Amino acid sequence: KNYTREEYVYLAKLYERAERFPDMVKAINKYVELDPKLTKDERNILSAGYKNIISDKRASWRLLNSMERKEEKKNSSQIANIREVKENIERELNQICDQIQNVIDKYLIPNASDSETKVFFLKLKGDYYRYKCEFASGKDFDDACAKAEKVYKEAYEIANKDIPITNSTRLGLALNYSVFYYEIRGLREEACTIAKTAFDESMKVLDDLEKSKAKDTLLIIQLLKENLILWSNEMNEEEENIDNDNDSNNRNKEDSISNDIIPKEDNNKDIIKKGNYFG
Repeated sequence: KNYTREEYVYLAKLYERAERFPDMVKAINKYVELDPKLTKDERNILSAGYKNIISDKRASWRLLNSMERKEEKKNSSQIANIREVKENIERELNQICDQIQNVIDKYLIPNASDSETKVFFLKLKGDYYRYKCEFASGKDFDDACAKAEKVYKEAYEIANKDIPITNSTRLGLALNYSVFYYEIRGLREEACTIAKTAFDESMKVLDDLEKSKAKDTLLIIQLLKENLILWSNEMNEEEENIDNDNDSNNRNKEDSISNDIIPKEDNNKDIIKKGNYFG
């Protein structure tokens, strides 16, 4: 059955409520194809829909990746089974990332009507390249990493030029761009510089944000702060470990990886109540 565009938007919200996320994404793709000039609400439904279907798979991959490392140390006979399941999840992750990249490239960026909208979709594009980086290796990793950095950089330059620091899209971009540098590229100083610059600039207008009850922006500011504290502690601990005992430092690095302490990112599924979306 074919529906009107308005009905597809409603169905996407309905499927989200019912936690039927693949159906939600199908409805989203339909209303995008019918008219790719999205309202703020519609673009955030899109962001949340794809986030809903990829988040659990990212978590599953991290779990299996940790299990695989542990079983390798024990020379376990179950390694092949773990890798088979992990590879299936990687294929599914790739399909999701490729699908949204196609939608963004074909429909959304060409029809972005202003800088804020373009930055929103460029950020989204960078996020899904970053997700690919989490599980890719070799040439695939290098390719996804280069594309993520290029897109994030383009969005960052536009945002700094055209979008006020009070805007949640600009702050969300700074948050996720810094996570990319810290977690994927391992460029910790660059990550902290991006996050701290955004945090410091937002502090200058904090009173205005609190008066206007800009909850979305205030939440991202808090996430920036939490990441800066986490990263500062990690770097200080590593410096202390190097000074004290190089062998101990190596063990601590392995422990931190296996525990999967993940920085906060601009994540619609985690920080938005169902039915509410933000830019």
